[in-house]
Amino acid sequence: MKKLLLIALGFTAFQTAKAQDMLIFKDKTVEEVKIIEVTPDFIKYREFGADENAAVFSVEKDFLNKVIFETGKVLDMSKSLINDERIYADQRRRAIKLDVAGISSNYSFITYEQAIDPSTSWEAGFLFIGAGFDSGSLDGERENAMGGGVNVGYKFKRSPNFYMSRMKYGHIMRGTYIKPNLFVTLFNYDLVDYNHPPDPVTFMYPTTRETAVAASAQLDFGNQLVLSDQFVVDYAFGVGYGFTTKQNTNQWWTPPAVNYGFTGGRRQGVDWNGNTTYSSPLTYSVTLRVGYLMKN
Repeated sequence: MKKLLLIALGFTAFQTAKAQDMLIFKDKTVEEVKIIEVTPDFIKYREFGADENAAVFSVEKDFLNKVIFETGKVLDMSKSLINDERIYADQRRRAIKLDVAGISSNYSFITYEQAIDPSTSWEAGFLFIGAGFDSGSLDGERENAMGGGVNVGYKFKRSPNFYMSRMKYGHIMRGTYIKPNLFVTLFNYDLVDYNHPPDPVTFMYPTTRETAVAASAQLDFGNQLVLSDQFVVDYAFGVGYGFTTKQNTNQWWTPPAVNYGFTGGRRQGVDWNGNTTYSSPLTYSVTLRVGYLMKN
């Protein structure tokens, strides 16, 4: 009987010791308390075991990792409001966009973007080379290019330099970003051969139909605006490294190759003496996309 009583008293004492609130700080410090009130910015509490007339303390939520109540409920404080997906639950997070800058360069670039969380998203698109206005390339001639390409990227949205209380993004799809991305294109084009004399009747230089493959790994710096939770405007400038098999017959210079989607990349050329030369591997791109936000 005495043993049963001792066991019961021990179990009761153990439960009493367990039944308390705990503040777990970000430096792993644990403090046993009696929580009085939870506000949007503070946790108010008394020291554990103190009577009701004892002093009430408060701690900012930014110092805490978790709050564990005596009932066993856990309040996770590790996520800031700006990265809490529940804040953006009613916002559209998928977009279809068209690069209007590409249409004037003889290609249409359509992309799909989907937000992963408030600070990141992924994007993929197709380029339809030839679906635009052929205004001529840096090589100086209209190429009548036809082909296609793919682009994939991952956006990292810029975080604020400092955080204010209750701060959040205006929209889950909005903000300044850095985006690593990859272009790969395959297309046919007209190559004018200036190394041979022109036709004596038409005075036109001979032209051949060639095939080119080009690729570039870039880093885009951009910003995306959201209008009325329905439309997006995305503008960016990208730089990177790449290559192209697009030929160049000019002997006096090797201009950056227009690869439809991006410009530049290492490519082969010739000088006045017929020696092989290579252009810089640097690539760049400019995009201006407008799009529509699809419903969730």
